[in-house]
Amino acid sequence: MQYLEHWHLKSLPFDITTDPAFFYESKGHKEAIARISFAVETQKAIVLLTGEYGSGKTVVCETVISRLPPERYKIAFITNPRMDSIDLAREISFKFGEDIASRSIYDVHHALNILLERHAATGKHCVVFLDEAQLILDTSILEDIRLLLNHQFQRQFIFTLVLVGQTELRDRLKSIPQMTQRIGMKFHIPNLQDDEVPDYLAHRLAVAGGTAEIFDQPAISEIVRLSHGNPREINSLADLCLLIGSLTGKERIGQEEVLEAWKERA
Repeated sequence: MQYLEHWHLKSLPFDITTDPAFFYESKGHKEAIARISFAVETQKAIVLLTGEYGSGKTVVCETVISRLPPERYKIAFITNPRMDSIDLAREISFKFGEDIASRSIYDVHHALNILLERHAATGKHCVVFLDEAQLILDTSILEDIRLLLNHQFQRQFIFTLVLVGQTELRDRLKSIPQMTQRIGMKFHIPNLQDDEVPDYLAHRLAVAGGTAEIFDQPAISEIVRLSHGNPREINSLADLCLLIGSLTGKERIGQEEVLEAWKERA
């Protein structure tokens, strides 16, 4: 690939797909990981993690999951919650190791409760990560999930529900006061601070086999200004810059390439 050959890279440094190897733990990401981990370890009922699109919510959850001891936790990570209540309950059960074929919502929830209790009895705490939760249009689905938390095991919540979504999720939950009252931890992932963007670029370039010198200082300053510190915006802009630079034979990316990339994206 001309792009990689021109910049002497082993892989694409600014691909927008989530790859733990490229994850840059900013101050906000580190705090998010610490807060979610604490909430899970102390068996809070509900955790709310929000952030703008491309802020790194999913990779934060994946990082937390990778650090949870499998002998102590059972994890259900739901990446597409756009389903009805009964299918969502079935999907959670399947992730926890049991395929529930019953058609009755009552029977499915009853079977899921038994499954959760069984794991709790063996010393394992169940955690449900519900990604893109703002896509759940029917709030009754969230209410059905909340009702499962009414069942406890030895005075502990039978599972922890981690709701992950864009900023508007907070407003959506306001219509379910019974759920917001159960939220034991809230955190909103901020965009990268201005002084973190250069380190972010350098980190991803280094993982891909490159050097930070590929972008000159005016280019970095322009990326900071245009992206507002949003990781996905930075990736999209920097990726296009490298493509433009490789096609035009540039030795470094300057402000001109950044502005050209911005115009193309616009």
